[in-house]
Amino acid sequence: MLFDATLGGYNREMEELRRRARLLREIRRFLDNRGYLEVETPQVCATPIPEAHLHLFSTTFLHPREAQQQLYLLPSPEYYLKKLLAAGSGSIYEITHSFRNAESVGPHHNPEFTMLEYYTVDAHSGDSLEVTRDLLSALGETAEPLVMTMAQCWQRWTGIDLENVLEAPALVEAIIARGLSASSRHELARCSWEDLFQRTFLSHVEPNLPRDRPVFVTHYPAAIATLARGVPGTPWADRWELYLDGVEVANCYGEETDPQVILRFMEEQHGLLQRRGDPEPPSPPSPPPPMDPLFLQPPNVLPRCSGVALGVDRLCMHFLGEQTINRVISFPFFR
Repeated sequence: MLFDATLGGYNREMEELRRRARLLREIRRFLDNRGYLEVETPQVCATPIPEAHLHLFSTTFLHPREAQQQLYLLPSPEYYLKKLLAAGSGSIYEITHSFRNAESVGPHHNPEFTMLEYYTVDAHSGDSLEVTRDLLSALGETAEPLVMTMAQCWQRWTGIDLENVLEAPALVEAIIARGLSASSRHELARCSWEDLFQRTFLSHVEPNLPRDRPVFVTHYPAAIATLARGVPGTPWADRWELYLDGVEVANCYGEETDPQVILRFMEEQHGLLQRRGDPEPPSPPSPPPPMDPLFLQPPNVLPRCSGVALGVDRLCMHFLGEQTINRVISFPFFR
């Protein structure tokens, strides 16, 4: 944003930074008044939480007398925040820079971005939804949020009863019957259920979400592998995402606390990372980051809680009336 006269001159750019700073102060004031403890955690880690869909930046720690160590820039502060929660911190939050590699750079993406992550102890995702609704109001949002389940979204914009297509063959047939994909039956049959879900959601549901108000999409399918706990007796996860102006801004879980389930998730994701390799074939494949097998295992067990990861740059874009995060961050990666 800075030092580019084509964007309207220095005065406007500096005013955007001042408005962003005021939003950040209001976020801190809101959470402080709610009793959340602001913390600071490291941005590099030797054993980040394995997530097969993310590519991480890496660096090497050098020491004159010790063996060198591979470290990774964290895609979110989740790893260390959950360690603090397991140590008895109570409800906490952090505003920090996060890093994601091998993603597109554009109006809504930058490899380095600012994230707000806040955890409410003794809460589920519905409690976090109310906190987030109040936060938006405190920041100046006047439109009443719309809350829809994922199944309602699919029914409205694809005509598919999501609960009846929770197996890949059934979803393939529903996609073909409604003409929702240009791919052949053979091509669709080669996809996993999660791939089919994501393709259909991104093509036919997400673009149709209302843009005139905040939209909370709740009850994601539990078949999508995350650290959100399942809603007992249902195929849904205790999870929602927030959309502002049609852009995904926040992701919330009622956090999984069962040590065995957490370890199984990490082992499965680590296995997928080992099979995935690097995103670009010309580069030699590198091994995935090592996994921390003691993460949230007894005696350091995560308490019942709900966490929200919120993209601050996208939030600022919404409240400052901009169409790209390049207008609300000081130095975008690409001009």
